[in-house]
Amino acid sequence: MKNQLIFFWRCIFGPKLYQTYPSAIPPTIPSASRNDQQPAHLYMKNTAETLSDNVFFALKISIGILKVTWPLCLIYCYRKGLLTYENGIMTLRIIGCIAIISAYFMVLRGIGRFVNPSYKIFIEEFYKVKHGSTKEARQHFLSKFDFSLSHWKPDYVVESSFIRKLPMISTTKSDLINRTESTLLERLFHYPSLLLGYVCVNVFGRRLMFPGSLQLLRQMMERPLLDGRTTLIVRNRAKRYLLRTADGNNIDTVFIDRRDSNQTHNGHTLVVTCEGNAGFYEMGCMSTPIEAGYSVLGWNRPGFGESSGHPGTVSEINSIDAVMRYAIEELHFLVDDIVIFAWSIGGYSACWTAVNYQDIRGLVLDAVFDDVLPLAQRQMPAATSKFVEKTIRYYLDLNNVQLLKLYNGPFYLIRRTQDEIISLIPGRIETNRGNELLFDILHYRYPYIYNDDQTLTLLRRYICSNNIQKIALFEQYCSNHRELQLRTDEYRMENPVTSYPSKFGENFSLLERQRFAIYFIDQHLVDFDSQHCTPLPQTYFHIPSQSV
Repeated sequence: MKNQLIFFWRCIFGPKLYQTYPSAIPPTIPSASRNDQQPAHLYMKNTAETLSDNVFFALKISIGILKVTWPLCLIYCYRKGLLTYENGIMTLRIIGCIAIISAYFMVLRGIGRFVNPSYKIFIEEFYKVKHGSTKEARQHFLSKFDFSLSHWKPDYVVESSFIRKLPMISTTKSDLINRTESTLLERLFHYPSLLLGYVCVNVFGRRLMFPGSLQLLRQMMERPLLDGRTTLIVRNRAKRYLLRTADGNNIDTVFIDRRDSNQTHNGHTLVVTCEGNAGFYEMGCMSTPIEAGYSVLGWNRPGFGESSGHPGTVSEINSIDAVMRYAIEELHFLVDDIVIFAWSIGGYSACWTAVNYQDIRGLVLDAVFDDVLPLAQRQMPAATSKFVEKTIRYYLDLNNVQLLKLYNGPFYLIRRTQDEIISLIPGRIETNRGNELLFDILHYRYPYIYNDDQTLTLLRRYICSNNIQKIALFEQYCSNHRELQLRTDEYRMENPVTSYPSKFGENFSLLERQRFAIYFIDQHLVDFDSQHCTPLPQTYFHIPSQSV
């Protein structure tokens, strides 16, 4: 009897089971009939567990809406005179009723699981493996069951003493104040505006910037995420690990090891991927380096998928730091065998990693912007421009270009020519913020090449040109590109330690500077004729090489 009660208790508080991985990838089910033909490997809930999970999901959504709207609710109640003692008591009673209902459905869910043979098998093995098992046993269990990782012990822990803090890199505080607080009245409201900005960021700003953390979106994408994990675990023999960051978040990661593979020569290079603001490793940019035959380490940022916490600048850098530490210390990759591959907003964590791990083999940026501020201001009324700038700079300062200036290694940018997300005018290539990233970095790295108005104009003209115009300009200035390559090779041999700004081109003529101006752009920019969310073909992915 005692054992049965313990088992029932575990069923009540145990993790959610999603599926038992099949031995092979099942055949694709047409989308029209997918809801009626659930694959056998997915966990079949009974009515009691399904009803309970729906109640808890509705409760989570309600709490999420309340978190977003509580300031408006508070103002409304104050204006209507509803903030009274009697209403306070009534609110406590409602909360008590919700707690009782929640407890009832927790017990009901436990009963549903207790009588479900599939869950009983899972929970028995779960508690056998959870404590005191070997790494091999844990990996075997993770390769057999797909479940909520909220109850899982981390495989790797970064000590809190290694927590990363966020410097203000875009500007100094004094310059920011001078730009955003030009009048005495604005300066008097400095701290109130910071408080309001903090509230806005935590109430809705962070959710708008990282929509993948929204509970509703995760629920809608549950099936594609399960299918993606199944493909990674079953077809690609991926291993799943849970990492604890220095700031206390648990990061869900997946690793595909191809170092011993006979089917590829790229397996000894590890590609660490950084996903977009609604991307997950299950269905994001991991597929590109996987198809190219590299070893790949993917991760979901805090609040995404099975990772805990909330997305943000500080949690982002501590997460990628934990991923890099794990790759180096536990997976035993050398830093110079690691390539960082980022898509969209993942460029921020990628650029931060490049700055703090300077010896990485290279950085590949796909559809990455220079600075989030212009994109944020585009979405807000013009009258709030100064407030948006101050809020972004203090709380969500995703300034990739300033980080990239601190990186001395090789990189290249993949630009989506029809990008509708990071272009100020959707689909217009000349308004793509990737242009500004490349313009600023090349100007910073090679000041003797891009040191006059004519060359800078040529630089911007080439960057903003379509493919036909670019080919014509390249033929005009770089027809003998082998000669240009030889000259960069000679400079690199004479200056083996790379640092920027570079002195390359110090004594060049105007024509020579213009030739290299075009040549360097061609070395750092690859155009992909697509929109923002189109999967990147593997042909566009390669290891970047250092120019000079």
